[in-house]
Order: sequence, then C-alpha cells, then structure tokens
Amino acid sequence: MSTITTVLVTTSWLKRLLGGGDEESQSETELPAVNDRIGYDGSLEDAEVIGRSPVSYIAAGESVSSFVGKQITNKLAEHGLEDIEPEEWYPLAIPLAMLYDMRDEYGGVRMRNMGQNVPEHVEFPPELSDVENALRGIDQAYHQNHRGSGIGSYEFQLDGETEGVMTCENPYPCEFDKGLIQGVARKFADSPVEVEEVGDQCRSDGGQHCKYRVDWI
Repeated sequence: MSTITTVLVTTSWLKRLLGGGDEESQSETELPAVNDRIGYDGSLEDAEVIGRSPVSYIAAGESVSSFVGKQITNKLAEHGLEDIEPEEWYPLAIPLAMLYDMRDEYGGVRMRNMGQNVPEHVEFPPELSDVENALRGIDQAYHQNHRGSGIGSYEFQLDGETEGVMTCENPYPCEFDKGLIQGVARKFADSPVEVEEVGDQCRSDGGQHCKYRVDWI
C-alpha cells in the first residue's frame, strides 16, 4: 500500500472542521453534489467515510496506472482533500464525487478495474478463507469504514455451493461495486469468478439498488 503522509486539507474543509469562518464556508452546499448522479436516494447529509477508504482508492488507481492514481489524487484535492489521514472521518460526498467524475470521464471499464484492485490494498481478517464469508463480510467492512443514517448496505445471499447474489443498495457507482465484488471473490477463490448484473433495476438508470450474480466455478 502506498505510504500515508500527514493530513493536509483545503482551507474550506479546515474551516468546517474547526467551526471557523463565515456561514457560507460552513454550508453543506460547499460539498460536491452527487445526488443527481445516482439512483440511490438515501440521505447523505450526515454520511462520512474514514480516511483509509479513499486512501485505498488512490492505491487501487495506482495499480491500474500511475496516471489513474494521479487523477484520483487530483480530483480529491479539487473537491476538498489534498492528503488523507487514515483514521480521520471525512464527508462521504468527496470520494463519491471523485468516483463519479472518474466514471464520467474515463468510463465504466476503468471504474470496474479500480474496484477490482481495492481488495489488494485493504487488510482482511486472517481467519477469512472462503468466498462466501468474504462476500458477506463486505457489508461489515462497509459499516466499519462508513457512518451516517443513509449509507445503505451490501447484502449477499448464497444460492448454491459456489454461487449467490449480492444486492448493492448504497451510493457508490455501479461499476465500482461490480469490480469490488469481483476483486473480493477472486482473492479467495481457487477458480475463475464471474459477476453479472441481474434484476429489474440499476442505480445508473435511476434504481435504488443493483443486484449481481456471483459464480466461482
């Protein structure tokens, strides 16, 4: 994983953190808007993410290419974060805006590649050794690294010995979640992994959730 440096934040974020500045600098409107870019309609007003998550996104981007890693870092800075302290909490809207920017500018394939690389830059419990429990553990890890009243969830249901369906009802881009699911399954599978979107709705089309069938044959 990439080396973590001392936290540096933009002036506007520092004012919000310390409670200083005028009313406009502390306003929620300073945070990037993402509600019009996702179908999921959970409230993000109090949603926060711990720093180690966006740090893993930077590392995942660097695994795709140094250019992608730099673009992620630059976009986070544009939205309010120059460097990130792994144990500090930040508005979830900032990394979400970065991810949607990356999706819109570079396409779904690159977004899936980023998601696939995230599991290579996070720690898993040493006792975790099978695909089913790893996929079920995504929701637990999500709630350990995110907080707020409307952050949503990941729900995995086993349908057979080596297959199941993951329901993603959260504000992250669909393509990112698809890659994340595939990356987690691959990390623990002894065979090829296939992830296919199923169901009658999709967040990219205005739906509340996405469903993915996962097969590790």
